[in-house]
Amino acid sequence: MSNWIVVADASKAIIYAQERPRAELDEVMDLVHPEATLKQQALASDNRGVQADAGNPGGLHGMAAKTSPRAHEDKRFAKEIIARVRHALDTNEIRGFYLAAPPHFLGLLRDALDDHLRKALRNDLDKNLTHAPHKEIIAAFAFPTLQ
Repeated sequence: MSNWIVVADASKAIIYAQERPRAELDEVMDLVHPEATLKQQALASDNRGVQADAGNPGGLHGMAAKTSPRAHEDKRFAKEIIARVRHALDTNEIRGFYLAAPPHFLGLLRDALDDHLRKALRNDLDKNLTHAPHKEIIAAFAFPTLQ
């Protein structure tokens, strides 16, 4: 059984399998999230809703969105990535996993973890390694505790 190394940002994730520490990486899957490259305006499906103002009969005001469409898409993609990891863990395809992502997206990935996944998380880095060569990714996670 291998460990997975997940390198991601808001637009893509690459999942590698590694059989033992410092071993070569085998790409398992490449997830692309094209919505991350769209402009904020293109993500919004239509204009905000309009609601009557209770304090001003006949007065209308726009309803503010609680989260931006971009934040919603980023969170959705983070959950999709973690769901893939969860499936691999539940089917005993992997022993554990590592995460590397820019700080904001790493926070979204961490938020998507449940207790079972937190126990299987070996280490995480707040670094974007999505375009890094394999040697750099291996070196980034080549800690003495890597197993």
